[in-house]
Amino acid sequence: MKKLLLLTLASSVLLCDISLAAQTRQSNTAQQNSNTLIAKSPTANKFDAFMKAGYSAYNKKDYKTALTNFQNALSLRPKNVYATKAIQNTEKRIAGK
Repeated sequence: MKKLLLLTLASSVLLCDISLAAQTRQSNTAQQNSNTLIAKSPTANKFDAFMKAGYSAYNKKDYKTALTNFQNALSLRPKNVYATKAIQNTEKRIAGK
């Protein structure tokens, strides 16, 4: 009985580790893909590329990547209302609200 319980517990821990590793890889891949897309964009289109990448990540619930992209967009257009609101919405999601 103890061996079965230990085996079950070990399996659960392993599955959690695998799941977390997969999520981390997926998030890193999404960030790399958006960085590649933006790097190829002309300067005039970088704001739009950051915003599109941000919305795409947000829709996939990858809020950290979304926030980074929205912040990059805001750095290009510091008073942009859409980038500011997107940052506020994303920060609320990260905070769990």
